Amino acid sequence: MRRKVRVALVGNPNVGKTAIMNALAGTNEMVGNWPGVTVQKKTGRYHFRGFEIELIDLPGIYSLTSYSLEERVTRNFLLSGEYDVVANVLDATLLGRNLYLTLELLDMGIKPIIVLNKIDELKKLKFSINTEKLEKILNLPVVEVSAARREGLNRLSEIFLQLATGDIRPKGFTPIYSEFLEEAIELVTLKLKKQIPQDFNFNLRWFTIKLLEKDPEIRRIAERVLPDPTTIFEEIDQIEKEVRERFGLDLPTYVSKERFLLASKIAREVIESTSSEPKETLSDRIDKVVTNPITGIPIFFLIMWGVFKLTFTFSEPFIEVIDHFFSDLLPSLVKVYLQFLPTPLISLLNEGILAGVGAVMVFLPILGILYFLMSILEDSGYMARAAALWDNFMKIFGLSGASVIPMILGFGCNVPAIYATRAMRSSYQKLITMATIPWISCSARLPVYTVFVAAFFFEKKTLIILGLYLLGVILALLLAALMSKFLYRENEDEFFIELPPYKLPSWNVVLNETWIEVKDFIQKAGTVIFAVSVLIWALASLPPGVEYAGEGSIVGKIGKAISPLFHPIGIEDWKPVVALIFGALAKEIVVGTLGTLYGTGESGLVEVLRNVFTPESALAFLVFTLLYTPCVATMAAIKQESGSWKFTLGVVAIDLTTAWVLAFITYHLATLIF
Repeated sequence: MRRKVRVALVGNPNVGKTAIMNALAGTNEMVGNWPGVTVQKKTGRYHFRGFEIELIDLPGIYSLTSYSLEERVTRNFLLSGEYDVVANVLDATLLGRNLYLTLELLDMGIKPIIVLNKIDELKKLKFSINTEKLEKILNLPVVEVSAARREGLNRLSEIFLQLATGDIRPKGFTPIYSEFLEEAIELVTLKLKKQIPQDFNFNLRWFTIKLLEKDPEIRRIAERVLPDPTTIFEEIDQIEKEVRERFGLDLPTYVSKERFLLASKIAREVIESTSSEPKETLSDRIDKVVTNPITGIPIFFLIMWGVFKLTFTFSEPFIEVIDHFFSDLLPSLVKVYLQFLPTPLISLLNEGILAGVGAVMVFLPILGILYFLMSILEDSGYMARAAALWDNFMKIFGLSGASVIPMILGFGCNVPAIYATRAMRSSYQKLITMATIPWISCSARLPVYTVFVAAFFFEKKTLIILGLYLLGVILALLLAALMSKFLYRENEDEFFIELPPYKLPSWNVVLNETWIEVKDFIQKAGTVIFAVSVLIWALASLPPGVEYAGEGSIVGKIGKAISPLFHPIGIEDWKPVVALIFGALAKEIVVGTLGTLYGTGESGLVEVLRNVFTPESALAFLVFTLLYTPCVATMAAIKQESGSWKFTLGVVAIDLTTAWVLAFITYHLATLIF
């Protein structure tokens, strides 16, 4: 008898698949990416009654149509058959919405176990689910669990084994839709039967329904394997014409509506109230305030202000310790205990590796606390409200409410903002949001703003700094609107988000998600920064014998060679250009580099800058700093989340071009004003 069972966990986002895996597998969790794509892959293993059970947490999806990368990954895995059991996890408090995916699985021919999670939260709402009736309707095993309370998990593991060993053989049922849709399915199926090859491996009814839904991937498969796909497509076009005439809908929307109606009908049949008098829930009362634009927007900004205030307040002492460790303590130890090493090697360790790694590590307290606080908001149910609140405004610029949170995070640090886009369902909106985030003014730019404002615009410091922040936001939204006109979208669904009941966050879930994100940043973004740090050190140290980052170094020569490009924006000296090059590592390094190159600390730098810049060129320099290339950590995050160096370099090219053009305009307008 085989002693290993592979269980695929499939369900909508935020139904608790990961929480169930954590409750069952504990710390035996592995995180990586699915082969060839950037979608996160989580697996966990545990032992039960002599069997090793491997849990595969498939990406959260709303349907099995291949519009998003997550949907394609999940669907391809389910079609591969590389599992023993499929566990369809449903949020018991949102049964009707979650059953939509269940019906799709049944259409595909998959007979899953139904896992009703958050059953404890449903009871708090004075409702229950008649599981016996649901089992009878779906002809599938149904298990009630609460991952947060660790209830029902032994029963769930028992069913995993019974399904894998064949002790339970669920028959499932074929979802039956309206008479018109069933006739359309039968008509197309009959035509397909005449053309499908012998090695056709898809469930024919599901394949037909996906053709009616105009699934782009299924359509391509049909074009490839059918001898005469045109006749099938013409028949589908004729069906769509009739649907438009009779129901006023396009065909994919009509099919989705039919599935929603059936899912809602099943939910109504099995959900029972345990209260004699239905009453308004606490979630309903809170939503009247937080989702109302008049009260909700001020509350949103207050919450975000609180998140950033707590993040920077609590992270500051940790940042100082880490900065001291990498900037002072370790370099001193290297000089004392590794003095026998050649001088260039000590320079590599101190100015290259430790400086570069330190630039990454100082982000960790900010990232960790931000992820922790945002995970609390997510798990409590608030983040769904925030996205819904801003949806209509963001639509003006071709985005949705899902883009708001990453862009807000960008004010703290662009890196976690980029990573936050992985929660977005729309792949094209995710790309647009990632492209705009580098123009959101992160905290790393503040040292640059502060020094230049102190030197030239002290009396107008609030106006200048606020203007820079607003300029970044306005340009980001304009870029989003422009990209949405040209970026190809594969029939993306409308933005849809559930409003789950509010609840106290599960600390296990919050801490686990925070650790996964922090570890992911260290492992992947850190390696890129390490490599670039070494490269910058080499450019600043060669040829041998030159002053580090001096005029005779490679980076100095590069600065002098590039500096003519900056003359039209009023920057004549090559040293600020070199500072901008180093600023690609981290924006706050711009100030430190200027201090190093001019041989003065930050206090004396103010006087030096007044001799190097004019107010006009200083303002142009600030605009250029705001808009030019993202820092290396942000570029690494964009590459990781987009999966494309081409897209990443395209973002860099747009940023550099826009930065120069806007700095040029700023400089020449300023000469007319000042």
